[in-house]
Amino acid sequence: MAATGHKSAALPLALTYAALVVYASLYPFADWRDQGIAPWAFVTAPWPRYWTAFDFGINAAGYVPLGFLAAISVMRHQPEIPVALAVLRATFAAAAVSFLMEMLQTYLPARIPSNVDWALNSAGALGGA
Repeated sequence: MAATGHKSAALPLALTYAALVVYASLYPFADWRDQGIAPWAFVTAPWPRYWTAFDFGINAAGYVPLGFLAAISVMRHQPEIPVALAVLRATFAAAAVSFLMEMLQTYLPARIPSNVDWALNSAGALGGA
């Protein structure tokens, strides 16, 4: 079986950065509990009552490196696919990570899942990719 693509640190770096995203998204890791709402309820929720420009910026900026590293990883491991498809795959993967983090935040009373956060995280990943 022939190896595809080129050697690259992009995949290990993307996975490491994704682990940092998980840590930042779920901190503090205390008081997990079912709050009686569906984990995906944030998708159709109204805009958060309180938000700041910092929240907007940090949510978008936090996923830029993940989008970048994921896109580079896809391009290095599958050099035959078009760049646009690599960008799409990287963005989808990062958006899926963000969706999962928002769903898990439903079980952490100290965290507030948000459709705006999910959208900004996905936009940041697209920008990075």
